[in-house]
Amino acid sequence: MDSDISVKRKSSANRPKRVLDGPQKNKKKKYNLKKIAVFAGVFVFIVYAGYVLIWQQFTISKKNAEIDALQQQITEASDETERLKQELEEVNDPEYLERIAREKLGLVQANERVFVDSNKGD
Repeated sequence: MDSDISVKRKSSANRPKRVLDGPQKNKKKKYNLKKIAVFAGVFVFIVYAGYVLIWQQFTISKKNAEIDALQQQITEASDETERLKQELEEVNDPEYLERIAREKLGLVQANERVFVDSNKGD
């Protein structure tokens, strides 16, 4: 009878270990899967946030270049406006009108003699 008892003890000792090993491995696998899923989610979020930040920086630099170009155009237009205002004021000046009539149109005043240099054309 002693031999029967010892056999039962050996076989019963082996069985509970196998039963306990199964659920512990499943818990570890579930824990590992959750950990991997969380890590993957965080990684995807970081990659997406990096992409968005880089794209925004690209867009900002492009818009800043456009702003600089437009400010240059504004400066040029302001300079042209000032030049035209000054020219408009000169149009009302009789000396300016006389100078333009002489230089551009070749007009002379009444009773004025004009001398032409014949050597100038050569």
